[in-house]
Amino acid sequence: MKYFDNHAHLDDEKFDEDREIIIEEIHKEDMGFISAGYDLEASKKAIELAKKYEFIYATCGISPNDIPQNEDELWKNLNEIEKLAKENYKVLAIGEIGLDYYWEKDEKIRELQRKAFIYQINIANKLDLPIVIHTREAVMDTLNILKENEVKNKGVLHCCPLNRELVKEGLKLRILYFICRTSNI
Repeated sequence: MKYFDNHAHLDDEKFDEDREIIIEEIHKEDMGFISAGYDLEASKKAIELAKKYEFIYATCGISPNDIPQNEDELWKNLNEIEKLAKENYKVLAIGEIGLDYYWEKDEKIRELQRKAFIYQINIANKLDLPIVIHTREAVMDTLNILKENEVKNKGVLHCCPLNRELVKEGLKLRILYFICRTSNI
């Protein structure tokens, strides 16, 4: 395999008309990719896509922008994410997970984001999987959570405003193995 994309959303409905054509082209170029989950339904779709093609893998998780705003529903979904990851060998990581304060201004929802982030780190640790982190306008809280909650199998900063401190601390904590989709390097 020449190239491998660690984060794609080809399971998204905007690809419904040409998904198979795109996947065929990816395969012709000897590429592979991870279909990244961001909520319960997207995680299920990512896994189904991965099961269908040998060169596609999946992540499953609930991103901060997609967490249910009802705590009972959130825990139900997180438990289902854990079950999906545990039962599907093509799930390579838990993610995307993290914090996003850019869109979310309500402190109660931000607290749910923090709880979901920590819980999903624990799922990853329990299942011996890395994590895929999404953080935006929440660098200090992200760093604090990462410092206070061991990440056993490293991870990827998928979405972050390139903040040298975040990258430096992530490397110091030995949780980051590469970074993508950053800005302002």
